[in-house]
Amino acid sequence: MNTALLEKIGLSKGEIKVFLALNRLGESTIGKIVSESEVSKSKVYDILEKLIRKGLIGYIVREDTKYFFLNNPNTLLDFVVEKENQVKKVKLEVESILPQLAAQRAAFSAHRFAEIYEGYNGLKSIRMELLEGMRSGEELLVLGAPRIANEKMEGWLLDFHKVRIRKKVSMKIIYNENARDFGAKREKMKFTEVHYMPNNISSPTWVDVFPNAVFIGILTSKPVAFVVRDKEAADSFRNYFDVLWGVSVK
Repeated sequence: MNTALLEKIGLSKGEIKVFLALNRLGESTIGKIVSESEVSKSKVYDILEKLIRKGLIGYIVREDTKYFFLNNPNTLLDFVVEKENQVKKVKLEVESILPQLAAQRAAFSAHRFAEIYEGYNGLKSIRMELLEGMRSGEELLVLGAPRIANEKMEGWLLDFHKVRIRKKVSMKIIYNENARDFGAKREKMKFTEVHYMPNNISSPTWVDVFPNAVFIGILTSKPVAFVVRDKEAADSFRNYFDVLWGVSVK
């Protein structure tokens, strides 16, 4: 039996050993289960109780001795469905507190000037948050979009563009020259203009200029993003972008 699958549905290694031992033995006493599963007797008692609570095994008593057995195999599916329902319930509970958390974060963010985010998940999260804060008709500028960003995050980036286009946020992108194949895809998108850096200039760093913030992404061995929440800084980078847009090539 596939132990990896049993791990995926949430059984511990000890639970899997005991479960499979019972599958091989059939109706069995503690002693046989300990021998077959190679799990210590002190741990087997606790594991059997957990498997009983999960509905995966049962037992009968004959002459003051407990005999354990696997329940109907369909209980495995029932166990998975129950976990799914629990996850759905938790998801709804989390969704219900998101507005409050978002409001609190926005209040704190308003007083922050500079922030650092590490890792791809952190980078994606803050970039999407900044996009979500934009209004229809506003413009996002991307300076020096590197090829490595597309190679590492293309699926997510395409989802980012779907959100942007749905919000009717326009974008100007200056790609690194070596990313023309990815740039060609963006050229076909609505509300999107694409240029390329001249003279084969290439870097793992890029800058997003939002209306009231600047995002600097660095995709080296440890991805990191710097965010400066300041309109004056954003306006300064916007002027810098306009100069480079004029000398970049289509």
